[in-house]
Amino acid sequence: RRIIYNRASADPDGKPWSERKAYVWWDPEQKKWTGHDVPDFIADRPPDYRPPEGATGVAAISGIDPFIMQADGKAWLFAPAGLVDGPLPAHYEPQESPLRNPLYRQQHNPVRQIIKSKENPLQPSGDEPGAEVFPYVATTYRLTEHHTAGGMSRFLPYLAELQPAMFCEVSPELAAERGLEHLGWATIVTARNAIEARVLVTRRMTPLTVGGRTLHQIGLPYHWGQNGLTTGDAANELAHLSLDPNVHIQEVKALAVDIQPGRRPRGPALRVLVKGYQERAGITEKTGTEA
Repeated sequence: RRIIYNRASADPDGKPWSERKAYVWWDPEQKKWTGHDVPDFIADRPPDYRPPEGATGVAAISGIDPFIMQADGKAWLFAPAGLVDGPLPAHYEPQESPLRNPLYRQQHNPVRQIIKSKENPLQPSGDEPGAEVFPYVATTYRLTEHHTAGGMSRFLPYLAELQPAMFCEVSPELAAERGLEHLGWATIVTARNAIEARVLVTRRMTPLTVGGRTLHQIGLPYHWGQNGLTTGDAANELAHLSLDPNVHIQEVKALAVDIQPGRRPRGPALRVLVKGYQERAGITEKTGTEA
């Protein structure tokens, strides 16, 4: 499903709100929902359907209640129970961000779950001293060719040919700022580790203007590793262990990093590089652990 609740793209009568953006709609002749996607709704339930008294479950959802993952078919602004950090959603900056939270003083989710160790030091964030050592934002993503995971995909010759090497996506502006060459090598560093990747200079990674400053992004695909027909460093080597307090999922979609041209060091020299970043950022056991 490309859009969850795509029944909401049509008005209560089942007609698209906008012909230009028509997505799914009710076809009165075929007596079913149709369109450019699989309808996320009961396929043969007409817009004028109203549930009988005493109906329960899916049968209680009317033809104008599109949010079928909720028991009443209505949109919910908040979850009334069950969330550790609820009921209303709030914006917090990621565990490691080069920016202060623009909305209020609380930088991070105060009830996030942190797993810390010597191998997993946390970085300063926002305007804290040392945050400038990691000035860029890395965002991770999956690749179509690594449909399930790299452990399977990298062993298939056709998929390995389509994705032959671990790479990082950077904008032309960031490439110029850091001396990165298209198809050359780059080293991406956090307080945990450093990885290397081939450079893909692309307009896809648009520089952002946030808080009056330019913020560059670095794209890092998942699912590379040391085994298979194509091998390479893994983006997860850079990540910390700050977890969502409800489902305990690791926060790895956005993290603060540095990037330099060239391949990463090997052996003990790699640890020397990372240790140098830790010292420049003034990282201690308490860094990043504020409530």
